[in-house]
Amino acid sequence: MKISKLVLSFILSISLFSGVLSAQMASTDALVGNYASASSKDKLAQIISREDVVKRFEELGVDSKMIEARVASMTDEEASKIAYQIDTLPAGADGGASIIGAIVFIFIVLLITDILGVTKVFNFTKPITNN
Repeated sequence: MKISKLVLSFILSISLFSGVLSAQMASTDALVGNYASASSKDKLAQIISREDVVKRFEELGVDSKMIEARVASMTDEEASKIAYQIDTLPAGADGGASIIGAIVFIFIVLLITDILGVTKVFNFTKPITNN
């Protein structure tokens, strides 16, 4: 009976990740195609011409034509430094959401194992008894 509870708790904990885990094949062209011999200035020009970036510039009161002129006047070294910084910035906000998600996941796993009677961590749970 203990093994079935352990297997059930393992399956339930794995099922929490079912929405997150999805593997897909990625072609080499899809991975390398974005970095195909474009100069740093061209890359910056593509970034500042995106619609969401232009909207953000307008919200900040900056003319997009002025930004284009500044990018054009940059040296290759300056442009490559900025392009490198853009490439290495983390995508999304901060890591606080992932930490909170991990804490919630651990709480749920411990709660399920307490209910199944495998552990006794929380005082407010009663284990399921089949006797």
